[in-house]
Amino acid sequence: MEAIHNFRDFGGYKTENGSRLKKGLLYRSGGLSKATDADLQELSELKIKTICDLRSAHERKKEPDIFPDGEPVTFFNIPMRPIVDYHGRSLKRLFSLMFGEERRRDYIAESYAAYREYATGYLPQLKELFIRISNPDNLPLLIHCSAGKDRTGVVVSMIQKILGVAPAVVMNDYLETNQNLGEYTTEIADRLKKLAYFGVPWKMYMPLFEARTDYLNEAFLQIKEEFGVFDKWMRRGLGFSEKEKRNVELGAEH
Repeated sequence: MEAIHNFRDFGGYKTENGSRLKKGLLYRSGGLSKATDADLQELSELKIKTICDLRSAHERKKEPDIFPDGEPVTFFNIPMRPIVDYHGRSLKRLFSLMFGEERRRDYIAESYAAYREYATGYLPQLKELFIRISNPDNLPLLIHCSAGKDRTGVVVSMIQKILGVAPAVVMNDYLETNQNLGEYTTEIADRLKKLAYFGVPWKMYMPLFEARTDYLNEAFLQIKEEFGVFDKWMRRGLGFSEKEKRNVELGAEH
C-alpha cells in the first residue's frame, strides 16, 4: 500500500492444533484516510466486506475512512481511546511541553495502562467483533486504528490467540509492525527532533511509536490478573460458549 500504513494479512499461521488460518480473510492496517487511488484499487481487489475501526469519534471525524466507491462494506466501530489523544496543536501545548506537565509524562507507563485497558475494557464490543468473524458472510474483514500498532495490535493478538496461534508467533506478528512502520517512524522522529530547539527532550515521545514486547505482555498480564487464564477471559469476560468459540475458529481455518 502507498499511503495505508502497516497493511497486512494476519492469517496464514499454523495453529497449535495443527490446522492453519486461511489467508485472504483477516487484514489489519493503520488509518484509511490518506488512501491513494492505487490503494483503493488494491482494497477493491481484496473484496473486503467488513471494516472494524478502533478509533475514537474525534479521530474518525478528523480523518474519516476512504474506501472504494460502490463497494458493499459494513463499517463497525469500537471506540478505543488512543494512548495519547491530542485534539490539535496549540501554543498552550507547546509551553506545556517546554515547562509544564507534558514534559513530565511517562509514556511507557501510559502505554502499559492503555494496553491493559484494551485487553479488558471493551469486552462486549470485542465479543461482537469476534462473532462477526465467525460468519463467513462478513469476511474478508479489516481491522484498523490510526497506525495499526497499539489498539489494532492488541485486538489482532487476541483474535490469533483465540484461534490457537502459538504465543511466540502472535508476538512476532505484533512486532512486525516495527518493520512495517520503519520509514513512518523515522519521519516522525525527524519531526520530533525539532522540539529540541525549544528545550523539549524529544526522545521521551519515541515509546509512542514502537511496538514493544513489554507492551503486549501487559495486555496478557491484565487478563491473567483479572481472569486467571485466557480461556476464562473468553468464557467469563467475553461470555463465549464453546460453540461460539468453535464457530470463530471454523470461520478462519481450513
